[in-house]
Amino acid sequence: MRRLLFLTTASLALAAALSQGSAAQERIDTSGTLQRGDGTLDSGEFYDSYTLDVRAGERIDVRATSTEFDPYLIVRGPTDDIRWENDDEGDGSVQSRVTETAPVTGRYRVIVTSYQPGESGRYQVTGGPDRQAGRATGGGTQPVVRTGGGGSNGLRGAQQGTLAAGDEQLNSGEYYDAYEIDGRAGQQLRVNLSSTAFDTYLMLRGPDGSTFDNDDSDGTNSALDVTLPANGTYRLIVTSYRSGETGSYNLTTNGAQIALSSGGRGSNSAIGGATAAGTLRPGGIVSGELRQGDPTLAEGEFFDTWTLEADPGTQLVIEMTSTAVDTYLAAFGAGDYQVSNDDDPSGRNGTNSRLDVTVPGSGTLTVAATSYAGGETGPYRLTASYAGSSARQQQAAPSQAMAWSGTISGRLENSDPRSDRSRTDVYTIEAEAGQALRLALSSDDFDPLVRVEGPDGFVAENDDDPAGGTLNALLDTTLPASGTYRVVVGSYAADGLGAYRLESGTGTGRASTGGAQVAAGAAGDIVLGQSLDATLADGDETISSGEFTDFYNFEGRRGERLVFDMTSAEFDTYLSLQYPSGGQEDNDDRAGGETTDSRLVVTLPEDGTYRLMATSYQPGESGAYTIAMSAPSVADGTLDPRVGNSRVFLLSVGVSDYERMNELPNTDQDASKLAETMQRTGMLGSGSVTLVNAQATRANFEQAVADIGRQIGPDDLFLVFFSGHGAKNEVDRSIEADGASETIELFDAAIADYELAALLEPIQSRTLLVLDSCFSGGFDDVINNRVGRMGIFSSDSDLTSLVADKFEAGGYISHILQMAMEGQADANGDTTITAGELSEYMRTTFYRIALSEPLQSDWYDTARGHSGSGYQHIVVNRGGDGMPYEEVLVNLGNGG
Repeated sequence: MRRLLFLTTASLALAAALSQGSAAQERIDTSGTLQRGDGTLDSGEFYDSYTLDVRAGERIDVRATSTEFDPYLIVRGPTDDIRWENDDEGDGSVQSRVTETAPVTGRYRVIVTSYQPGESGRYQVTGGPDRQAGRATGGGTQPVVRTGGGGSNGLRGAQQGTLAAGDEQLNSGEYYDAYEIDGRAGQQLRVNLSSTAFDTYLMLRGPDGSTFDNDDSDGTNSALDVTLPANGTYRLIVTSYRSGETGSYNLTTNGAQIALSSGGRGSNSAIGGATAAGTLRPGGIVSGELRQGDPTLAEGEFFDTWTLEADPGTQLVIEMTSTAVDTYLAAFGAGDYQVSNDDDPSGRNGTNSRLDVTVPGSGTLTVAATSYAGGETGPYRLTASYAGSSARQQQAAPSQAMAWSGTISGRLENSDPRSDRSRTDVYTIEAEAGQALRLALSSDDFDPLVRVEGPDGFVAENDDDPAGGTLNALLDTTLPASGTYRVVVGSYAADGLGAYRLESGTGTGRASTGGAQVAAGAAGDIVLGQSLDATLADGDETISSGEFTDFYNFEGRRGERLVFDMTSAEFDTYLSLQYPSGGQEDNDDRAGGETTDSRLVVTLPEDGTYRLMATSYQPGESGAYTIAMSAPSVADGTLDPRVGNSRVFLLSVGVSDYERMNELPNTDQDASKLAETMQRTGMLGSGSVTLVNAQATRANFEQAVADIGRQIGPDDLFLVFFSGHGAKNEVDRSIEADGASETIELFDAAIADYELAALLEPIQSRTLLVLDSCFSGGFDDVINNRVGRMGIFSSDSDLTSLVADKFEAGGYISHILQMAMEGQADANGDTTITAGELSEYMRTTFYRIALSEPLQSDWYDTARGHSGSGYQHIVVNRGGDGMPYEEVLVNLGNGG
């Protein structure tokens, strides 16, 4: 018989308490008794606990015997992911035995319990680490050979050697040679060991205590293929399976390494001589594409190079992301400076790459963007972000106070700190919420750029005066919060230096519309339910590009939903709603056919006085019009405000380690990675919840929905994500018209589509539901039940979904959504992702993948009991127009 037992946190805490006060042993050889008063597992079994000190690589062999009850053994390691259990030894007896190799050094807990609750009686427990038979290395000085010729990070090379009498020996008698490899977390290392003289055995020991062993991969040859878990020096041990074996061998190491010198990825002097694709600025983002015709590395990988310039010593994080290729990054600088990476070292096993670099003394780095395998092509994105002390310096750059109204004459010099674009001067100014600031920056020596940074992540920037005709900068903005603001003077070009003039004063506080600054003018009032007839005519106020305007004020409250309509038979109308804090929404033509009328449907982002501007699309147009303010109907979708007040609440759920069905690879990581990405990019609201594996119970899921429902506002976004198993079940047609219900399978139970709809019913916010599971398209009714919902599903309601092995993700939709939320779905670069942008990105990226490798899956007709082969397709449902194309779902870099 076999059964899995799981210790809860409370049980483990009790076990820890029982073991306190007694030192860990090297071996156990004792008798004991299970009886009332002992610690008890949640399922009712008594238990005793013992501890062992074990070294990485040692073999643990522990046995429990009893003639009075059916014993059960549990061995727990220093970390929660190490757990071994046994009920019956397998020889027909009811005795228990655990024999495993310890992956890390530390304290292991041996728990003796019973198979059935309440069993008691005497037992004998013996065992511990088998240090004579273990493959821990012996003492003494071992030979060390550094592999690779590409600097200290070299992980590629070939070595011939010989095991011979007189070599160092393991404790168990095998001769061995040892090699040291300097590795970085996330790098992929492949090692092959072959010999015709003996049965080979490979061991790799990491600086963090990690251990990897292999005996046979091809006959008597050995191989390791691992992702390095930590930075530092790894010890590679070449030995034999049996003690005393000798003979020659061939060792090859093949790691993710690009080198300008010989070694590494062949002789890649071509990188140093290649023409740069462009410039990557600190704090900047660039896009590129690996394609046929690009220069290639020695093994056929296409590559681009980018030039990065910054002050020596600047600390940066460079990231390369792509949905098309398994990315690979390297950076080279003067003085043999070189770093490279295949996979992001976060431990999430993705195909994106990340480098932590320090700019060398020359101030210049060459960044090489390529792929892990030869011949891969496709688009990618590079980002360079300040890190460590450099990031702190950017926030604490030297500054001087400036007056609210006045003029400053200054110069940008080579000695000034560098921002993401250029050398900068920084000034500070104190402001109260709602104050309007006008900044005019002019220079005859460079193309000036002015930026304002303030509390809660506020940023406003201008390069050229909106009126046109000049390279000077003019910024007119309303400061949304009280506090200290930084005014950053810089250059549009990286090398811009010279004299400038900065003028400050009180502004109009109105953002530009279509690049035109709104002039001050009289305004009337409008109230909910009112319709006004008016006329644009000569003598009205105008914006700088020449359009006549009328203004209407009203008092609004955060979360209020309103519709604004402007109609005219005499000119092409244009509506703009300006928020109290300075943001705005615009509309030219009402959606739904050819029309010159305008409509805005908006959820107000804040309390305060709003200003509605009625104008024309072309300068000089005039004539009669009607403007109305009303409450939305059920059919009206609302535009999410772009001013940054909306929040994203994420419920991210992934289950990989199922007990009641087969396990799935990486689905738990899908959920964790999405939460990490949204946290890193600043999107994640503080009330968000991530549930993985055993956390993802139905009770916890329902509780998370309820908790978020109590916090979320009507203009916030509720993003529900699930990666895991899905199922399709027959139900009564009174529940589902087609007689079938689709489910998402949580750790302990299922949630059906109609049950999820009921859970979400009380939540009034906009909702984005993303399901990467079989038959997930059957959840479309959840979306269609209410306006303001959008769904992305990995397959139709009768089709299974596939694991995205190529991208080391649980599913394709999970992988693509991850990239989308990193900013790749922002098609127009306005730092927001709309429903339309997300729809197009998810669809086009999915079908680009599907065209390269058709995703063949299975279909099931539960009503007829039929099945067959089909192809996986993405399903995107915006509920008709319930989630309009222009609806802003997330503001990149805006947290909650």
